[in-house]
Amino acid sequence: MDRSRTYKKQQGAALVVAMVLLLLLTLMGTDSMRTSMLDMHLSKGFKDQNYAFQSAETGLRLAEKIIQNTDLQSELSAALASANISYVSSAISYHTEGGWGGISQVDVGHEFPTKVVVQEWRFVPDSLSVGEGRSTGLTYYRITARGTDPAYNKYVADGSSEDYKKARTVVVLQSIYVVRHAY
Repeated sequence: MDRSRTYKKQQGAALVVAMVLLLLLTLMGTDSMRTSMLDMHLSKGFKDQNYAFQSAETGLRLAEKIIQNTDLQSELSAALASANISYVSSAISYHTEGGWGGISQVDVGHEFPTKVVVQEWRFVPDSLSVGEGRSTGLTYYRITARGTDPAYNKYVADGSSEDYKKARTVVVLQSIYVVRHAY
């Protein structure tokens, strides 16, 4: 009779212990899934930022190459226009919604939208003459390139403004490039 009484006392304890263990395992699994999802979002953001940076860098180098390979200042605007690079004489606000609105995209060989602006920043004449008595000097150009993630075009096409403070990945790079041009 002692044996049956002990058996009856322990009848529900195993079920309660099993349910507590199952609850703990479920909580641990849910936490692991949440951590994994956060890691995926972080790595996607890092990847998009890296691609946007590379896109902007490619646009910057393309503009520098065009400037370097153009001998005359008068030919530069046509060379930049053929690559769809904007050539402006005045400064543009790169931190406002309208600053990038009128700038067209440059095809840099991949799906990441890139916009490039070249601004003639400063001209410093010198006493050298080149060829047919043309005056020369150093021309300083400010080159600004903006690379974005591939979803940015869809983001803008869906009616969102070009305000890059939104949750899209945008990288803006600038460089000052100096070249000697004949006028």
